[in-house]
Amino acid sequence: MINAVGRDIPDELLKDGKEVYQGKYHMDGKPFKKAGPVTIRHEKPQESKVVASIREACEQCGAHDGMTVSFHHAFRNGDYVTSMVMKVLIEDMGLKDLTVATTSLGSAQDLLADYIEQGKIIGIQSSGVRGRIGEVISAGKLKTPAIIRSHGGRPRAIETGELHIDISFIAASTSDDYGNAKGTGGKHNCGAMGYAVADSHYADHVVVVTDTLVPFPNMPSPISSIDVDAVVVVDAIGDPTKIGTKEARITQDPRNLMMAENCAKVI
Repeated sequence: MINAVGRDIPDELLKDGKEVYQGKYHMDGKPFKKAGPVTIRHEKPQESKVVASIREACEQCGAHDGMTVSFHHAFRNGDYVTSMVMKVLIEDMGLKDLTVATTSLGSAQDLLADYIEQGKIIGIQSSGVRGRIGEVISAGKLKTPAIIRSHGGRPRAIETGELHIDISFIAASTSDDYGNAKGTGGKHNCGAMGYAVADSHYADHVVVVTDTLVPFPNMPSPISSIDVDAVVVVDAIGDPTKIGTKEARITQDPRNLMMAENCAKVI
């Protein structure tokens, strides 16, 4: 089928109700039913959601073969959490046939390329893929077609249920013991955490991974405790000095940009 930019998309890629790209305003005004996550109600008051390890959080959330897990990339090239969690799921727990649905992938997650080659990770859904992961996908080593969405298309896919997340692991600079989490106030700050908000609302289970536990309530917080199942405290969630490397750069002084534009017009 020919998509909106003139590319012929093979029919075998359009299984399970998938559609070709039909233009940036194709979904405008179209109604859809929001997906709903699995909700566990706790009748007994909980003193804390903090668990001892990533593995314990995974077991508590029912980690299993064939599931989809998600992450955000606010730390960009300094992210530690994605590889940390995938190592537990695959090497410690022996899980397989996993799909990773993250907001972007780069060299910080090169370990995942090994798991793709081993057939442990069979699906990638992201808004960008770089580094070794991109190389192994381009070489045809991923079992299923990689799905790349825009940063706006990804939350829409989560909201509609097109992308269903079993467990979302959210790296947070600070969190209280109930899971109110944000990207500031800790040892390693990543700033805004908007990438992870849709995941926190619609994933069946949500695990906050932090290296700075703060007193309750940790407010204001973009990630609400009402959506969080478990909190794990680790030594370090990422290196903020690498946020502004490679794809992400410090914005120039707007005045310099305007001067350059005016000079170009004169020339």
